[in-house]
Amino acid sequence: MGLKNLTFTMATALAVSTSAPAWQTRSAVHPRPDATAQRPHADPLHEAEDLLQKQQYAQAEEKLQPLMAAQAKNPQAWFDLGFAQSHQEKTKDAVASYQKAVDLAPDWFEANLNLGLDLVKAGNSTAAAPVLKHAVTLKPTAGGQKALARAWVGLGEALEKDDNDPKGEGAAAAYDKAAELNPTDLDLVVRSGTALQRAGDATGAEQRYAKAAGAGSSNGMSRLIALLSSQRRYNDASVWINKYLAQNPGDATARVQLAQLLIAQGKTEDAITSLEAARPASHDAAIDRELALLYLDARQYDKAASLLTDLAQANPGDAQLQWDLGSALLHQRKYAEAESAMLTALKINPRLESDYWELAYAAQQNKHYELAIRVLDARAQRLKETPTTYWIRAVSYDSLGAVKPAATNYRLFLDADAGKSPDQEFQARHRLKAIEPQR
Repeated sequence: MGLKNLTFTMATALAVSTSAPAWQTRSAVHPRPDATAQRPHADPLHEAEDLLQKQQYAQAEEKLQPLMAAQAKNPQAWFDLGFAQSHQEKTKDAVASYQKAVDLAPDWFEANLNLGLDLVKAGNSTAAAPVLKHAVTLKPTAGGQKALARAWVGLGEALEKDDNDPKGEGAAAAYDKAAELNPTDLDLVVRSGTALQRAGDATGAEQRYAKAAGAGSSNGMSRLIALLSSQRRYNDASVWINKYLAQNPGDATARVQLAQLLIAQGKTEDAITSLEAARPASHDAAIDRELALLYLDARQYDKAASLLTDLAQANPGDAQLQWDLGSALLHQRKYAEAESAMLTALKINPRLESDYWELAYAAQQNKHYELAIRVLDARAQRLKETPTTYWIRAVSYDSLGAVKPAATNYRLFLDADAGKSPDQEFQARHRLKAIEPQR
């Protein structure tokens, strides 16, 4: 059920992409680095820029390439070529073209921005950082504060990947500045927190997440809950998750997470009660699934089997559901049905990570002794033997008349059990006397 590694995924963090189509900018109103310049009547770039406006990037590049020798001193031409190349994922070529534009027009915001972003995209964050640090000091040709905020975000991403900012302070400061310029985007505050958390500053991260959460960010609240839970501050996390549920009462994932918080505090019955109360209004399979696992943990096998039967029928390709159903049926002593469900699970996913002793036990109870032994042999390749596996193997060999391996496994069982199961130990000693009377 994942309780040993409690995680929260209420809302996926918004990752601001640095790919060219999402970030690259050019001014439709003032397409030149000099905002006061007017397009000449016979501008050779006219056709190429029309193609760029139509997002016909390959055709634009084809139109621009023959012009570059004559336009070698024109920063707009190099910018347009880089723009076309970047949108075709020709990142290396785009970097070279944007660099030419920046060399010719060092204080052109858009050229610096796009060069920095493509350097990040090319994996050269160290080179991108100073370019973007310069970009944020410039005035955008168009887009105003939001355009400048994009540059600060780009700088934050470059610094996050730059070994020169190991504490994450530079990246966080960049995201903070972006948030200041674009205060309606709470995910920028969250990104600042993420940068700090990644750098090990949990206190700073908590402050950013709480700020975003307090302003109504589900993303911030999700990350705050995860951080608090990782610190085992379950009461604080519960406060925030209940606030979230007050805003989003129909969020089944949050209901499941609240249940997991209760379980982490040892409040399994409260967790069950919480999910049972939410189930009629939710009709969400995630709640049914978590509730079924809680029933299994609480040994309420009839309720678990009922839910898991419906879930397995609705999801016939889900190996884990089939296995969990088999486990519930096993504890109801419905061994034939349990064996069938668990074999179905292994047919769906032969590499299913589970402790196969339950299947071996069901097979032994069904007198499928050879199957029980094969299952235990497969299990032994990746897991240590237990008193239970020695017992099942001993009984299976004994039932097949294989005296020597039966006796061996009875003895291994007695050594491993060490008095924990007196009834089985009595039977093991009795069987050893029966199958080895002369020993």
